[in-house]
Amino acid sequence: MKRSNIVSGAAFTTALYAAVVILLSVTALAFLTFERIRGDLQREMDSLLIDEMRFIQEILDDNDNDSDVVQAIDDATLWLPFDTSLIGLFDSEGTRLAGNIDNYPSFRGWGEIEDDGINLGGEKRIHRVNVQTYRGFVIVVGRDLAFVKSTLRSLAWSLVAIGFGATLCTLLVGYVSSIRTYRKLDQIAKTLNKVSKGEVKARLSVGKNNDQIDRVARLMNGHLDNLTALMSTTRSAAAAIAHDLKNPLTHAYIALQEAKDSLQSDGQSLEPIDKIQSELDRLKWTFETVLRINRIEEGNSPKAFSYLNLNRLGREAVENMIPLAEVKGQSLSFVENPSGRTLIEGDEGMLKQLCANLLQNSIDHCPQHSNVRLTVEQDENTITLSVVDDGPGVPENTLGKLFVPFYKLESERSSVGNGLGLALVKAIADHHSALLTATNNSPGLAVSIQFEVA
Repeated sequence: MKRSNIVSGAAFTTALYAAVVILLSVTALAFLTFERIRGDLQREMDSLLIDEMRFIQEILDDNDNDSDVVQAIDDATLWLPFDTSLIGLFDSEGTRLAGNIDNYPSFRGWGEIEDDGINLGGEKRIHRVNVQTYRGFVIVVGRDLAFVKSTLRSLAWSLVAIGFGATLCTLLVGYVSSIRTYRKLDQIAKTLNKVSKGEVKARLSVGKNNDQIDRVARLMNGHLDNLTALMSTTRSAAAAIAHDLKNPLTHAYIALQEAKDSLQSDGQSLEPIDKIQSELDRLKWTFETVLRINRIEEGNSPKAFSYLNLNRLGREAVENMIPLAEVKGQSLSFVENPSGRTLIEGDEGMLKQLCANLLQNSIDHCPQHSNVRLTVEQDENTITLSVVDDGPGVPENTLGKLFVPFYKLESERSSVGNGLGLALVKAIADHHSALLTATNNSPGLAVSIQFEVA
């Protein structure tokens, strides 16, 4: 399963678009949330500092003696977190009177300062402070921003994690959905490929989800059923026509033979009669082949299977066809499987016909001095019988049509053959559940039939 086929699927592409939208939406929402929480934290801290400022102002209002004010503020400082809070009281000359800050800032109102020189354990920190002048004193209150910054930092990372997590989840869902869709589409493609190769009983599997692809698969199965019924009707009609024509053809053949015997007894020339008889023989063979292909495809031919040795069948087929190849000045050879493990289950008569048709096809279409060979090869689970030649071959776009009944290349329209030899080969291969393929041999043609090991 190619990853490029998955990521280019509609499901993953849709998920990708959705992930981009989700990422942008989460980014905008995260920014608004971050700003909202940051503002709330700052307002909460400012409210706390305002309360502390009022508390010190109340101390100043309640005490007229400066020493009492200083003592009251120092006492109040003890209740505050010493390492995070600032509090200071200064006179108009800038002298520190109370608190834990040595110098007050130069500004008034709200601001931020770094506590350099502040006796807070020697660690520099950023504080938010409120500086006010009240009754001739300068009051400073502040709180460490470390907690706020840490909270905002954690919030920012959490929002980033949520955004990327949602994006990745969306892509993952799209990827998984694309895999499921690709598998269904691949199964559809494989089934249609089987149908195109003649396995008209192949059907698409329909899942329980009843999604769009399942509904399409169900609809296509209905069309395949109709196509199968139409093909069966057409095949039956062709077989019926061939059968009905075969009887009068046989009678005409007998009558012609009687006329031939009569003319021969009178000493007249038999050449016209011989030509007619030859054409009738060819026509009769055509009808018989059509009927045989129909019987095999309809499953009416009994499976008289037995254990067969492909090495032996191939060798005998080559020996029988060598005289025909020599007449055309061709070389015919057999390459057997050296391991000797060539047993399959099959119908011996059909497989002999298959080998003969393949060899006949190569001999008929190859010029003088061509080489034709039949080979038997075996791997772990299959045995392959191939007929390979170095003739002219066929155009690449016609390879899939070679096994169609009555199909002939344009260059062969005037030839004697009827285009049924390879069609019979395909019917026999399908009857044995064997894989039939044709490829260009550069030069020449290679036709292979792959059987299961017995």
